Amino acid sequence: MVDVLIKGGPVMIPLLLCSVLALAVAFERILYLLRTSQDPERALRLISVAVDRDRMAEAVAAVQQLRGQIGALATAALTNANRPKAELEAEVKAAGEREAFLLENHLPVLDMVVTVAPLLGLLGTVTGLIKNFRILSSSPQVLEPWALAAGIAEALITTAAGLIIAVPAFILHVYITGLIDRRLVEMGEFGSSLVNLLAERVSEGELSQKQS
Repeated sequence: MVDVLIKGGPVMIPLLLCSVLALAVAFERILYLLRTSQDPERALRLISVAVDRDRMAEAVAAVQQLRGQIGALATAALTNANRPKAELEAEVKAAGEREAFLLENHLPVLDMVVTVAPLLGLLGTVTGLIKNFRILSSSPQVLEPWALAAGIAEALITTAAGLIIAVPAFILHVYITGLIDRRLVEMGEFGSSLVNLLAERVSEGELSQKQS
């Protein structure tokens, strides 16, 4: 492995850095998604039962047990439960946008690796060819293959390394983006259902007050 890094030349240093960054970001994002995972249907049932019993304290307690994006949306909704529906929707939407930003945090780094790694590999190819041309220009009579082996090795190794890094990084980017998109859909459905639930509760309360 060390021999390959040496033969690949100086371009292997940023390529190695790209591979470390890609693995670190992918691991961190997947771990974050797992840590903040929550069943939105179960959360909505817990809140719905408490709201139906007109026990907001229980609803707040249920929300405190939630984590991640669902917990943030539920907290935003319950703290603004008595406000008009339009304002409630705005607060939940704002909370959703904040959580969406957190979900996509660091993902541009993975996208950058997908783009930059092949370019670095191409740069290594160019530097390897330049090395060979220098050898040929300084010793035009040299015909031994070994004299050009170092430049050819540098060109091939860096090209292969760039692709070896970029392809898995691209697959991880697509996979993580798919998980985030699915989470965003869950957040949207949960937020909409929760807003409707709380808005209905407020309207029923106002109606009962008018009838009394």
